[in-house]
Amino acid sequence: MSMSLHLKLYAVALSIALPLVAQAEIKVLIGHDPADDNVKQQQSMLASPTPTLTAALGSQIVLKQTSDLTDVMRASRTQENDILIGPPHVTASAISHSYDLLARNKQNTQFVLIARKEIDTPDKMKGARLYLTQQDSARTYLAKGLLTEMGVSMKSFQKATFGKTSGAGLLAISSNLADVTIAEQEEAQIWMKSNPNIAKILKSTRTVPSGAAMMVRKDMPDSDRKKLLKWLASPDASSSGFAKFQSTSSADEEQYRYIASLGILTPESIPGIARVGADQVVKLLAAGAVAVDTRGAKEYELEHIKGAVHAPYLEKSLKDREYDGTLDDFSALSKLSLDQTLIFYCNGPECWKSYKASIAAQAKGAKKIHWYRGGMPEWREKSLPVAQKS
Repeated sequence: MSMSLHLKLYAVALSIALPLVAQAEIKVLIGHDPADDNVKQQQSMLASPTPTLTAALGSQIVLKQTSDLTDVMRASRTQENDILIGPPHVTASAISHSYDLLARNKQNTQFVLIARKEIDTPDKMKGARLYLTQQDSARTYLAKGLLTEMGVSMKSFQKATFGKTSGAGLLAISSNLADVTIAEQEEAQIWMKSNPNIAKILKSTRTVPSGAAMMVRKDMPDSDRKKLLKWLASPDASSSGFAKFQSTSSADEEQYRYIASLGILTPESIPGIARVGADQVVKLLAAGAVAVDTRGAKEYELEHIKGAVHAPYLEKSLKDREYDGTLDDFSALSKLSLDQTLIFYCNGPECWKSYKASIAAQAKGAKKIHWYRGGMPEWREKSLPVAQKS
């Protein structure tokens, strides 16, 4: 075969290969807060960002949009997406787990816990009726954090209602259907002016971001980050709902760190159960212990501690130390030998599944239980061995 023919064949192969390289996939997940009424109204009117973002980055965008914030919060603790866009509490979680804050809607607000005027101290919340937005909405996340700071458990309330709209809590108080709710400070003040002598503000957050933000994986090249910022400043981004997004600073990160501090973290310890760190897990596994992944199937298949068995804890109870375990399903425990040394883990301190699974195993008679509270985020951070389900 002549040299010229070799060169022609090489040129043809290169012309086929280059577009494939240029069109590498970039996964984008957009999480919408189900309690944000403005987002619901705007979604149907906005253009999809996929075509213009694909052109801007020179890579094929695989976009998913969802209002299932339980799944979005889970995704914030993994690395399955290259770009993550979501409300403040999702952002707070993501930048604590392998994502960098790139840009955000610069609107800020304060949230307040508001209660009927006769409830003027935390102890008077016992037996009261609580109204919150959906379980994994930003408002509910912040409300639980404020309640925790006040030393009030969700179990203290006679009834907790989780509604679908942000303004319904104040309406519920004025209709005597609820005693305590959360609201933006401005809307609470306007409502209190129109409804005097009904309720009072018990506690406020600091000033926090109120809109969505964009995070990127820590390993995203600077060149792609610059392309993203350029796209965010374009009319194409505006038509897709990102007109108010601006690049961020360390001051923005500090606001999200505060939100993260309000997160409903698992307790530091479990009576009668050893809490272990990554180094101890490595030694226990070498000695024959079994790592038990209590997360969902999707997370396990994506990435798990090498050699771990999958025993999902199906959680419906509150993320609270006084949770009702009868609401949950841990039938997967039956496939484990309770005589073995077991190490339960999930998605870090914010994830309650391994905490609850450890307690369930203890109740069933397991004696050699270890709780790996740091879970996959810590394991990944330390670059320890992982596996995927083939």
